[in-house]
Amino acid sequence: MNFHSKSKFNKVHKSTSCKTADEAKTLNCERFGFGNGTDDEGATVGYFNIPVVIADEWIQVDVESVDRLPKLAREIKRIRKNVHITQCKLVQSQFTNQDPLNDNGVFTPGVLKLFLAGFVRKNIEFVPSCSGAVEHHTVDVPFHCVLPIPTPTDYDDQQLSVKNGVNELVFNDKHGMGMDSKVQGFATYEFFNNKPYCRLEFAGVTELDISEDWKPHCHTFRTVREKMIVEMRLKVLQLQQVPPNGNGTPAPPASE
Repeated sequence: MNFHSKSKFNKVHKSTSCKTADEAKTLNCERFGFGNGTDDEGATVGYFNIPVVIADEWIQVDVESVDRLPKLAREIKRIRKNVHITQCKLVQSQFTNQDPLNDNGVFTPGVLKLFLAGFVRKNIEFVPSCSGAVEHHTVDVPFHCVLPIPTPTDYDDQQLSVKNGVNELVFNDKHGMGMDSKVQGFATYEFFNNKPYCRLEFAGVTELDISEDWKPHCHTFRTVREKMIVEMRLKVLQLQQVPPNGNGTPAPPASE
């Protein structure tokens, strides 16, 4: 059996920074139907691979900001606002204080936390005097928070992989008197989880603007303190394998 060409491998994988093995050959390659192609647990042939809504939350974030206008203002005409989400990550604790170990002797996944970050983009229109053109000023007000999410029934728990732990195969030496240090075996495994992601369905902002440096004699100000309640409807979705008709049975034929 021919050995693979190291030079050809490197040409295909130019972006790799790791050393390629000096010598490698493929001995065998076979396929096995997962679950033996039957209705055994784990066989998902014929299932749909679709996004499933695992959380539908109404979220309120309280934000206070101070902004200095580029020039003195006499009156704010209006403030247009847009909410942008820059981070929405669902993190599941791998430990729980209620039932630390399950039947397999491993930790049971626990609480879910949603790490949320974003900003409110404000376009402020103001007039510097009693007459004249309307001035514009745009500023981004960031926010971030972490909030617990009730564990949904449709959520696929994240499964841990074992890579740094040592699962070792030990063999007797030829005299059967101890470990054969010339032969060692190791086993690692990885589970590839579907990461939840977010979709912003609605955003609204209620605000209160306070002039910090109001000058009564000339009726102008420049510094504005704003208190905002940012409200959002946020959906968290996860790609899951769903059986036909939702219960593993084929969908009934359409009636004529």
